[in-house]
Amino acid sequence: MAGCAPSMPPLPTNPYDEQNQLRVAILAPLSGELATYGRTVRRAVELAFDEWNERRNDSEVFIQPVPEDTPCDATDARQVAERVVAMGIRFIIGGICSEAAIPIADVADKNGALFLATSATHPLVTVDASGNTRPLVFRTAFTYTQQGRAASRFLLQTLRLERVAVVNNLRSPFAREVVAAFREAFTSQGGTASIVSVDASQQSDLGASLESIITSDVQAVYVPDHYATMIHTQEALRAHGSDKALLAGDWWNVHELDLTTLEGVYLTAHYSAQIADPAALQWAARYRAAFAVEPDALAALAYDAAALLVQGIEQSESASPQAVAHTLSAIEYKGVTGRWRFNAQHDPLKQAIFLRVRDGALQFAGSAGVE
Repeated sequence: MAGCAPSMPPLPTNPYDEQNQLRVAILAPLSGELATYGRTVRRAVELAFDEWNERRNDSEVFIQPVPEDTPCDATDARQVAERVVAMGIRFIIGGICSEAAIPIADVADKNGALFLATSATHPLVTVDASGNTRPLVFRTAFTYTQQGRAASRFLLQTLRLERVAVVNNLRSPFAREVVAAFREAFTSQGGTASIVSVDASQQSDLGASLESIITSDVQAVYVPDHYATMIHTQEALRAHGSDKALLAGDWWNVHELDLTTLEGVYLTAHYSAQIADPAALQWAARYRAAFAVEPDALAALAYDAAALLVQGIEQSESASPQAVAHTLSAIEYKGVTGRWRFNAQHDPLKQAIFLRVRDGALQFAGSAGVE
């Protein structure tokens, strides 16, 4: 039968030689309970690279993505990062959680690899333990402290609220960092911030801890903590008939969260499809067409990381990590999560988005710049 088949033309060879290819590792959880998030990051990064590879000319590099399963665990993430650099890869995107991003950044820093973190917000991603900026590490998400300062401006300048109670989860380093930054910024601008410390692991006692907020004259409650604390705070306010505004942090964006239980709550976000930016709307349409799902903040931040890397490579004299990092440090970038440049710590100076839940859906409520 094989002899009866017509002669076939030879298979096409790869038109890109080894020197004209650039491998970029995508480090994200591709198995386990966080695989859904990891696949979102991988799809968004690969979409950006596919778009570049299709429009590039023959003299420009062909980008080859190399996905690697990377759990949100410090030890595992370090081992994956070390394996990637041992393969000769010098460009890395990923680190969706700070637990993974910090060791990845450390490995990149020590091995001359450029690392773009997507959604990790801990300050120690882009700076080391001594406070020195990692020269080859950048991020696309705003940090803990940037979020707290942006929340203070949103409450004061957009909602016009000057008396705020802040729920501080004693067991959360994230919450403590955000609360400290918020309080400093809020009070320096004339606001009054009363801190209510709670142990959010004791959910049965949380309502009693919040009574001082409910009976006080504060106009709003700020909860920069895990979504479970936000929900319990909302329930406590409702149970007492309180109409105080409730603003939550950026931990709400999880698949299991039912927005119908959060009517009226304000939420902090890194991305919103409701921003009427033509380029962002076109990207969302491309993402839906490619994957048949709506893009979320993880997808937007990951896409921006990949598109930013492409722009950095395109504008650099060479495709070395050092040359691209030099370009990124001074770049003016406009992506699907906004327009920004990097500060001295390689954190983006951009707009934080604030949404409000109305009838079980998210509505754009405003934005505030991060510092």
